[in-house]
Amino acid sequence: MSSQTTIPKPNAIVVVVGGPADLIAATRQAAGVAAAARLETAEIGNAATVVATHRPFAIVMSEDVYAFDSAEFEALARDVNAVLIRIDIDNATKAKLERTLMPKLGQAHRKRSALE
Repeated sequence: MSSQTTIPKPNAIVVVVGGPADLIAATRQAAGVAAAARLETAEIGNAATVVATHRPFAIVMSEDVYAFDSAEFEALARDVNAVLIRIDIDNATKAKLERTLMPKLGQAHRKRSALE
């Protein structure tokens, strides 16, 4: 008697707040490799709702977005037990962003997994 192999749905989620497109693409790639995670996006105005809905293990944003309301973003990450990852995107290529994000996302995922 054989049973079918079930493929678990990904429960690891990363949210990118405020783009831009290269940051979103690099985060999608790095999250998939580092944690088999799926990506959700949010704008600054709906970030709290998206993060509360998906409860990601990491929230990624550019330094510029973070500067918009740093205290609120820190509190949001703390509320859902996520790691807040700030990235300097000035003059960064998609490949450089991926290389920067991969270890940070892997570490954030391991941190969350250890708590569950």
